[in-house]
Amino acid sequence: MRLGIRGDLRVLLLALGGLGIACSGRVVGTGNDVGMSSSSSGASSSGVTTSSSDGGSTSSGSTSGGSSSGVTTSSSDGGSTSSSSSSGGDLCAQLPPSVCIEPPTPPIGQTTSLTTPHNYAVHKLYLGDTDRAGIPSVNAWDSFGYDLDGKLTVAASTDVCALVAGASKQVQIDGNGGIDNSWGANIMPILETLNSTFSQTANSAIQAGAPTQLFYVDGFDDSAGNMTTATGLTGVAFTGAQYSANGGTTPTWDLNTHWPIAPDSLSCYPIGGTDNCTASTDPVATANVKFPAAFQTGGTFVNGTPADITLSLPMGGQALVVNLHDAVVTFYPQVPGSVTNGTIAGVLNTEELIAALQKIAGQISTSLCSSSAFQSIASQIEQTSDIVVSGSTVTNTAGVQCNAISIGLGFDATEIALPTSADIAPPQPPPVDPCGG
Repeated sequence: MRLGIRGDLRVLLLALGGLGIACSGRVVGTGNDVGMSSSSSGASSSGVTTSSSDGGSTSSGSTSGGSSSGVTTSSSDGGSTSSSSSSGGDLCAQLPPSVCIEPPTPPIGQTTSLTTPHNYAVHKLYLGDTDRAGIPSVNAWDSFGYDLDGKLTVAASTDVCALVAGASKQVQIDGNGGIDNSWGANIMPILETLNSTFSQTANSAIQAGAPTQLFYVDGFDDSAGNMTTATGLTGVAFTGAQYSANGGTTPTWDLNTHWPIAPDSLSCYPIGGTDNCTASTDPVATANVKFPAAFQTGGTFVNGTPADITLSLPMGGQALVVNLHDAVVTFYPQVPGSVTNGTIAGVLNTEELIAALQKIAGQISTSLCSSSAFQSIASQIEQTSDIVVSGSTVTNTAGVQCNAISIGLGFDATEIALPTSADIAPPQPPPVDPCGG
């Protein structure tokens, strides 16, 4: 799950040392600390051994009537994970229910009776270089995220999309329980090798007021340690602007904190369009990203129907703005006023990611203004593609060209003031492009 580092890629990645992203999450019903079972139905088996985030290890076996092949990878706590697959033996639907760590499904239960809204601002991002306890591990990424394609894929799997020319089969290997996180497996370790402090730098920037993510939810039971299960929750997602956009200095991270909302998070200011937001605009009503079918299960909030979310990620003093397609958002109440074990999992269209990087590449290093230099980097990024996205539909079909990168982000968030029209930030001019574009 490691790609070679080439000269041109080193130039960009060294400069991008401030990027801060990764993922971890509390999984309901199929969590990382849930034991696996075993089954068999054939002459020879393909086994799966998965190490949990709490240090345990479990195994399961399935067969497809033929010989098996396998790989072993280390888990985030230093253990190991063995898994094997042939053309179809990796389908989660054919494995014991607890094997694949998939997004929680809607519960059958009562509708929430709670009406107090909450607005959470992400104050901590997890990149995958440490677990949630802060313990460093080169394999921490493999427990961060969800299985998005219904498969537990290894290098030998053949029922997956066709890798980009030149890519290693290691690119398609999943994390624990089929977790899809090629970003964490194949890009983050390179960043980590080049700058061992980039996660701290990114989180320091957020603490000081760099753009962050905001989640407004209604109907959520925020009591500590609750196991509430209910339907009928709703919510929206905003991209938070630079905290100083409305004249603020440093956020206090409490109910008095009004975080500026990037206007392009709202329908009144379409991307590339005219700013029609007014003093009476309701940010919640006009949010582009809505969670109309959210629910709570075992205490965990789930956004329900996956949505496309725009994320602004701190990167060496700049902001990498990426579109996360078919995103699943989950988090768990820590104490009233904060949530923990947050997860945002989805996929990045590879070409969109390359375009987003190119927009800020010249500001990181003018040497990247050369089209040939950046194209070399773009080729490396393309080789991390492990999944398929068409519009907002995510699949992983054999023979189809991989065109997207699976990703998982972890976060903790603090409750801040409810959004108001006064929180809508004015449109910000784009930074000067040193490349002259």
